Amino acid sequence: MTHPHSDPASTDARTLLLEARLRAHHAIALDRLSPRLRAELAQRRNAALHGHARTRAPALPRLRLIAAACATLAALAVGLHLQTTPPPAAPTTVADTPATPSAHAPATLLDEDPEFYAWLGANDARPLTLEPTR
Repeated sequence: MTHPHSDPASTDARTLLLEARLRAHHAIALDRLSPRLRAELAQRRNAALHGHARTRAPALPRLRLIAAACATLAALAVGLHLQTTPPPAAPTTVADTPATPSAHAPATLLDEDPEFYAWLGANDARPLTLEPTR
């Protein structure tokens, strides 16, 4: 895109100058290449111009091998995760709890303090228990 104030002739001259400089840099870069790399590039150019197939094997078998390895590792990780995860505990209901306390059940404070029952039977505790609630 050119500016409205620019001269088309000067734009063409700048484009030609830029192309000449790029070609000069390209030639310098080609001179710095090793003979082995030049020969390989020439062979590839000739093969591409004549429509020959690539001489290297396609990467598809390697991709299949990598995909199979990844799938195997993922299956192994899932299997290990499922093996180490404990099964969920079954929910307990009221029907599942025993009606009588077992011998291993912890004793409550009232079971351990017989003085509480003696206090309930005392005469000074009766007025407290018979008071109406407000």
